[in-house]
Amino acid sequence: MIPSSELLFHIRARYPELCKASDELNDTARSYIIPGHQGSFGFISSMSDHFCGSCNRLRLTADGQIKVCLFDAKEISLRDEIRRGADDDALLTTIGRAVLGKKEKHAGMEDIDVVTNRPMILIGG
Repeated sequence: MIPSSELLFHIRARYPELCKASDELNDTARSYIIPGHQGSFGFISSMSDHFCGSCNRLRLTADGQIKVCLFDAKEISLRDEIRRGADDDALLTTIGRAVLGKKEKHAGMEDIDVVTNRPMILIGG
């Protein structure tokens, strides 16, 4: 893994006019522009520049599971709650429980190669 700070160092060496683009509060990408060039580029540096504390994303998988983080193998089933006849309040409680379980930064990243987690292609969306 190469931290985004190292990549930025090399890009800035070639393009010293590199500027930080404005980001929204909960953006996961850190965006940059190079004046005089079209477009922008960004880094989603979830392993080297933790943004988990400000990430407001939830994912609902194709099979009804809530994932609060793509790196976290933990999932909470909304499908099972709905099949049991849960009302809106019960579903909100389940969603709230998922959100409260969200970590401030990725825990256990040193074991990422041995943790069983669904790849994004199997999450759906």
